[in-house]
Amino acid sequence: MAWRTLFALSFLLTAVLLSAAAQADTTNVREAQSQLRFLPAAASASGGATSRAPASSDKEAMFRRLDIDGDGFVSKAEAAGHEQVTVGFDRADRNHDGKLSFAEYDSIGKPRPVRKKTARGQGSASAGATKKGN
Repeated sequence: MAWRTLFALSFLLTAVLLSAAAQADTTNVREAQSQLRFLPAAASASGGATSRAPASSDKEAMFRRLDIDGDGFVSKAEAAGHEQVTVGFDRADRNHDGKLSFAEYDSIGKPRPVRKKTARGQGSASAGATKKGN
């Protein structure tokens, strides 16, 4: 009979702990969602189809919030749950070290600078091309 009581108590304790863990997780999700802030679209002739970029101080504040461990970088794990950062992470991580500096983070959502393309067929001596004789 004692083993039945012990089993019932362990079952009850497990149920209580799982319930507490689920409640804590729900609270964390709500807290994270409350930190998300959507900026209103800028009033323009386009009817608000374009939105203004966040001010630099807003981006710095969000970067500090994302940098959970305070090392000055945002890792993929720290970016998890923030869709825009997660989606743009690999593109923004210019040195491919698996973490974003503020400069890299700041580039998310901005178009890449246009590179000048060289004309095809005009080889470079450094690439082993040679000039054809006349």
